[in-house]
Order: sequence, then C-alpha cells, then structure tokens
Amino acid sequence: GGFLALLRANRNYRYTWLGQVVSEAGDNFNNVAVFSLALANTGSGLVVAGVLLSRAVCILPAGPIAGVLLDRMDRRRIMILSDMVRAVVALGFLLAIPREHGWLLYVLSGMLMFASPFFTSGRSAILPSITTREELHTANALTQLTQWTALAVGSFLGGVAVIGGYRAAFLFNAASFVFSAYCIAKLSIPGGFRPRPSGESRNNLTEDRVLRPWREYLAGLRYMRATPLIFGIALLNVGWASGGGAAQILLSLFGDIVFKRGPVGIGTIWSSAGIGLLIGSIVAHRLFPRLTYRGYKTTVAICYVIHGGSVLLF
Repeated sequence: GGFLALLRANRNYRYTWLGQVVSEAGDNFNNVAVFSLALANTGSGLVVAGVLLSRAVCILPAGPIAGVLLDRMDRRRIMILSDMVRAVVALGFLLAIPREHGWLLYVLSGMLMFASPFFTSGRSAILPSITTREELHTANALTQLTQWTALAVGSFLGGVAVIGGYRAAFLFNAASFVFSAYCIAKLSIPGGFRPRPSGESRNNLTEDRVLRPWREYLAGLRYMRATPLIFGIALLNVGWASGGGAAQILLSLFGDIVFKRGPVGIGTIWSSAGIGLLIGSIVAHRLFPRLTYRGYKTTVAICYVIHGGSVLLF
C-alpha cells in the first residue's frame, strides 16, 4: 500500500522508478547476452571471469570521480549524460558479436561499469530532494526491491530474448538507457538539482578537491582497521565477494555448458537468484526491526552458513 501511494502521489519519484525498472531490466538483458556470447565463442569460464574482473577494475576509480562531480554540478544532467553514454556503449556490444571481436566484451563491459556510478550515486543523492522525510524510507525500500525484481524478471526475459539473437538484447539495453534519460529529464524541483553551496567555495575544482575522495578513502581504511566491528563487516564483504564472484561464474557455466540450455539456462538460473534476493529482502525488512544487536549477529552468521551450504548443494 505504501509503495503504490508513493508512486501515485509523488510525480518525481514515479518517473525515477519507471526509469529504474526499464534500465535495470535492460542491464540484465545485457548480462545474460554478454555471458552467453562469451561462453559461445570460447566455452571457457575464464572469459566470464575476465568480464567480471574488467567491470570491477573500472568501477573502482569511477566512484570517487562521480562523487566529486555530483558534489558540485547539476546531478540531473550528470545522470542524463551517464544514461546517454551507456546507451552508446550498449550499442557498441553489437560490434563484439563476431568471434574475432570478442576482446571488445572486456572493454565495453568496463566502460559500461565506469559510467554507472554517475547515475546510481546521483539517484541516491537526489532521493532526499524529490521525497519528503516521511516518504524517503519507503522510496529507498522500493528502489532496493525493484532492483531484485528486475534481476529476477529481466534475467529470464533476457535469456529468452537472446534466443532470437544477441542483437535484440543489446538493442533493448541501449533503448532502456534512452528511456531512463527521458524519465530523469522529466524531474523538476524548485531550485533545480545543483547541490547547495556550503561554507567552502565550490566554484573551483582545485587539486585538493580532486584528491579529497582518495584521502577520505585512505582515512576510512585506517578507521576500519582500528575498529574491530567495522573491520569484521569488511571481512564479511571480502569473503562474500570472493565466494560470490566464483558463484556468479558458476551460474553462467552451469546454465550454458553443464545443463546445455544456452542463454535460457543462464537467464533461468540468474532469475532464480533474483527471486531468492527478492524474497530475502522482504523477509529481512520484516525481521530485522525485531532483532537485538546479538540477534543481528546470529542471523548474519546463520545466513552465511545457509549461503555456503546452498552453493555446495548446487
């Protein structure tokens, strides 16, 4: 009820949400098509690992750069520019379809990921501006829920779409970014989306302002190392990324090579993962407000055991 009421009452969030639905569905079309194409051309899981690695390497420097620009420029314009750049890059995947151009999968995947934080961080930054204090929690919850739903539905539909050829999936991905840019262009608030000036001047992009995100990142690492709880949470993320990254490769390998179902197999397994994430987020949303701090820690530990056991059973 709260989700529907928010979408009905808040025009700006409604356009933001519509753009998210279509663009994230397009992202999953792209994921299935890229992994399927990589396996079809080589039959090697190393290629899938290479694509994931190229994405990770490119997204790391993009975050701090996006933070600097979003902190001093019109956030809506940056989000629109991010969408249009990603639309062009998504079209570039058409050039990677021939086997001899397979190396483009690494380059284009990296470029796509580099452009993404400029949109996703911008969306997080403008949410408080386009929602009231009472709406913000519901908006954040719906945004997260939509992400997992798009993974579940978009992955399966992407697998089906690839049956008709990789071009359809890549073209839909490009069109989804154009639609998202259109939705963001429809946003409007008094005063616009340029950040409000603080006590310090934002007029000049000095060396200190450019390097500040990196210095803050290093300071964060030092704080994390000195704080056992934060360090423990970070190690959990490292552990999940190591095992979870390997599992992502296995999902594609099993769907295509082991089960011999091609892109439909990849899409179906990824869709199943999305359904699990969707159910888990709903359960967590209801359960966690009732837990104590000790209950949180116990629940997280149990979930990790279930997660690892599920991978072994798979």
